[in-house]
Amino acid sequence: MSLGQLWASYDSLWLYGGQFSDSPIVEPANNSIWEYQIGNKQWVEHADPKTLAGQKAEGDGQSVQRVAEGAGLTVTTLGRGFYFAGHLDFLTTEGWSNQIARVYLKSLLEFTFPGQSNNAVNSLQNGKTAGSDGAFRNITYGGLQNTASFPERADSALVYVPGFGDEGLLIGVTGGDNATFVS
Repeated sequence: MSLGQLWASYDSLWLYGGQFSDSPIVEPANNSIWEYQIGNKQWVEHADPKTLAGQKAEGDGQSVQRVAEGAGLTVTTLGRGFYFAGHLDFLTTEGWSNQIARVYLKSLLEFTFPGQSNNAVNSLQNGKTAGSDGAFRNITYGGLQNTASFPERADSALVYVPGFGDEGLLIGVTGGDNATFVS
C-alpha cells in the first residue's frame, strides 16, 4: 500500500486508503481500514466500513471506498481524522478494470475514533461514543465542495486551523487531475 493516510488516536494508528502496487501490479483486496493497536502491538482489520448519517452528510450504510493520493490529517483534540479528495482506479478498487479511467474526487470523509463523541453524527449525539470500528461520516455534499466551480482533485493538502467556531476550520488547497497535471 502507498499514498494512503495514517491517522493517530491516543492509543492506535489507523491506516485508511492507499493504492496497491503498480509494478508489479497487485490487484486490490477487499475494502478495509486497518488499525495498529499500540498497546497490544497488533494490526486489526476493520472490513467493509460503512458511513453513518449526520449533519450535512450522506445517509447510513454507504461503503467507504479506498481512495489514494488525497490529503488527510488527524485532529487528536477532536478525536477525528479527515480525508479530502483523491482518486479511485484499478489500484484502489477491487474489480475496477484498468481500461476504465481514473476518477478524481471532491470528497471530504470524517472518521471519529472509537470512544470519541461527535454531535455531527446522528447516532453519536448527546455524548454517545463511536464503537470499536470508529464512525465514518461522508460530508462530500455538505458544503462548498458541491459547487460546479469546486474541482475534483488529487495530490492536495488539508490544513486544520483551530479557533474558528466550536471545532476549528479545515482548508483544502491545491491539487489537480489528469488535465491539469498534463498542462
